[in-house]
Amino acid sequence: MGKDDYTELLKNELLEKELNRMLTITEAAELIGISCSSLRRYADEGRIKVYRIGTGRHRRFRKRDVLEFLEKNSE
Repeated sequence: MGKDDYTELLKNELLEKELNRMLTITEAAELIGISCSSLRRYADEGRIKVYRIGTGRHRRFRKRDVLEFLEKNSE
């Protein structure tokens, strides 16, 4: 494996890690450009994938899902 191949592999791994990063509702709402209450509603309606974590069942959004939602709804 050459230096360029190794660099490309590292870039792909970093990109994949960033796309799989979990965002808080505030981070996701800011990225989309909507309020937290709108994002809660969209998640409750099934318009965007949401993950519930912890004993408080806090909402988390995978960055990849947020970007896909933004792409589909920005037309």
